[in-house]
Amino acid sequence: MASNTKSAILAQHRANDDLNTPLLSQVARADSDLAADGMRSPLAERIIAAASAALEDGQTHYVDVPGIGPLRAAVADYLKVSSGANYRQGNIVITAGLQESRFLSIQMIGEQYDSIALPAVVHPGVRKALGVRSRNPRTMPVDPARGYLPSIDAIAETASDGCRLFYLESPSRLSGAAFTAGEVAAISQILADKDAALIWDQGLAPWVDGAYASPAALDSDCARVAAIGEAYSGMGLASWFVGYIAAPEAWVPALQSQKQIMAICTSTASQYAALEADQLYSEARTRQLSLLGGLRADLLSAASQAGLRVVKGGAVNLIALQLSADNMNRLRRVGIDFAAGRLFGAPDLVRLNVNHSTAAALAALS
Repeated sequence: MASNTKSAILAQHRANDDLNTPLLSQVARADSDLAADGMRSPLAERIIAAASAALEDGQTHYVDVPGIGPLRAAVADYLKVSSGANYRQGNIVITAGLQESRFLSIQMIGEQYDSIALPAVVHPGVRKALGVRSRNPRTMPVDPARGYLPSIDAIAETASDGCRLFYLESPSRLSGAAFTAGEVAAISQILADKDAALIWDQGLAPWVDGAYASPAALDSDCARVAAIGEAYSGMGLASWFVGYIAAPEAWVPALQSQKQIMAICTSTASQYAALEADQLYSEARTRQLSLLGGLRADLLSAASQAGLRVVKGGAVNLIALQLSADNMNRLRRVGIDFAAGRLFGAPDLVRLNVNHSTAAALAALS
């Protein structure tokens, strides 16, 4: 390749703001790292043993691109139990983490539509995925009082303007706020009325302590909703990069084909580890919800006493605060890493993971 061609490619890359969007770490690097998307959780011995056994059995080769059959079936069953979705094994693609799920769904499902609508405040990985090959994004305004979710009116107006593909997070990756059952029903009705489709990031759903509503449960024939998320959050698999896309079967071949081009398949041993995690997940999640719920309640109390504004949210694994630039610098000075809201589209916010170190971050602000 000629040097001037390389220079032109590099210049084009540097000028692409979306493509240069920094990604948040998948898993915390230290106790003071409160910025990561995933939790720091120890791996159960059974999960380690399952991965080791897979390696010893020769599971080091390429497998079915969409994932091993038992894990795809397990994910489909989990989604049915947890959210009432009607997906089956043939609807599931196992991915190398949530960012791959974002990219594949946005790019390959997006090929079928003229544009894609997304909230003004959304995970930076969405913008990064759009930067590779823009899908004519349409930005919907968000409501700070509702945890920076877009309103139903905004979604309806965008659909009425002709957009037929939506990307939504519930819970929000920034605030942890989730759509109510009534709002989900309204979104589903908009999709049906306008013959529109939806990519639904429900990766934080396991951390909602209470009822969770997913439009996948209302998509009875699995025709218009693709749900994405991490496999068995909180089980220590965050750094093993195991995610999923649950999509209408008509969309799976394109997703599978592009995944094969990108990564052949997701690590086989990791898939067998996730399959074992499925057996342990229900009990482990119950314990973690209780622990994190208690920690978050204490943090909310401490934030109130310090006069800090907490953004409305229901996911117990994170807390979002409105902070001044001075307070953000305070956190940096005491060595606390946080997810900057500007990466999501909300420059006056920060997102902190909930763990035993989060109290120290709030103490630095009081």
